Amino acid sequence: MSTEPTTGHTEFIVAGQDTGSSFNLWDIYPAPTDPTRRAIMLEEAGIDAFDAFGELFTTYAATAQEAVHEVLRERRERAGLDHYALSGGREWGPALTSELYGGAGVAAATKDAAFGVAASALPGVPSFHVRGLPDRCAASTRDRVRAGVINSGRHWPMACVRVEVTPLEPAGKDVSVAGASALDLALACSVLVAAGQIPCGCWSDVALIGELGLDGAVRTPRRLVEAVQGAAAQGARVILVPADAVDDVDIAGVRVIGVASLHEAVELLSDERHPLRPTVADAHHPGRGLPARD
Repeated sequence: MSTEPTTGHTEFIVAGQDTGSSFNLWDIYPAPTDPTRRAIMLEEAGIDAFDAFGELFTTYAATAQEAVHEVLRERRERAGLDHYALSGGREWGPALTSELYGGAGVAAATKDAAFGVAASALPGVPSFHVRGLPDRCAASTRDRVRAGVINSGRHWPMACVRVEVTPLEPAGKDVSVAGASALDLALACSVLVAAGQIPCGCWSDVALIGELGLDGAVRTPRRLVEAVQGAAAQGARVILVPADAVDDVDIAGVRVIGVASLHEAVELLSDERHPLRPTVADAHHPGRGLPARD
């Protein structure tokens, strides 16, 4: 099975076994864009699937869930059944009433523009893909984010991790991704949310700006003030920035909080200290000891 590419869609490789009335999903992951690597992966994965009495499918879709839906639709038509169940993987229900993978969305900004950072953790071959960044900085970004997560005491998800960086600027505006290291903190947090390691409901109206060191420390990116202004213009009520630079940022109507590390950022936003849930103590001690400016 193979479908034609559609603008904005990704080619997914789906492996599983057709049981006649259901599809036992084994694996799903994005196909390499390089033709040679794609051919090698398809050959190797095809042999493995054949040896296990299964099949391999390729299909273009916007998400992994849509890719699986497409496989099920084709299987349903071939079997002549009104209902064709899904089984396997992480015990996903046959009706696909929920997402097949964890997802997260976080706001961020560089010196030139504000961005949305969306992450998903799919079952499949462990890998880390970042779309929306220039090729020249994507590799170093992945290295910093992965090392920062691990060295912060968190587990890197054994899954196919995909992160997409999308400008929040008005359509048609020429957006530069210069200074993309300012997105590191947002990328790392979005991955942890998608992997289910931190709560998914604590990121609304919060923007994250900061470069990650390999040790998980949050460093100051170039022209931080412009980045904070861009995030505020997009509606962020709370903005996390490097602790060393918090005194240099003062935006009216926005709470700016300094964090020294990825660990500190996660702890702040995932428990009762969340800055959008102020307590009486917070009114006197913003951020409970964290540098902050209201």
